Amino acid sequence: MKKITDNLASIAALIGVLGAIGAGFIKYGEVIQKLDAISTPDLSPIYKDIKENASIAASQNTKIAVLEKTIKILELEIKEFKTKNNNPLLN
Repeated sequence: MKKITDNLASIAALIGVLGAIGAGFIKYGEVIQKLDAISTPDLSPIYKDIKENASIAASQNTKIAVLEKTIKILELEIKEFKTKNNNPLLN
C-alpha cells in the first residue's frame, strides 16, 4: 500500500510540474504575441490619410490658382470700366 501512495504522489508531482511548465509556455506565447503586435504596427491607415491629405491639398492649390486668375481678370475689367468712365467724350 505504501508503494502505491508513493507512486501516486510522484505522479501527482509530475503532473503539477508539467502543468507549471505548460502554463509558463502559454504565458511566454502571450508575451511574444503582444510584443509582435507592438513592434510591427499597421501603418496603412496613416499612409492612406497622408495620401488623402496630399490630394486635397493639390485640389485646393488648383482652386486657389483658378481664383487668383479670376481675381486678376476682374481687376482688369474694373480698370477698363474706370478708364471708360473717365473718358469725357463718352459722357
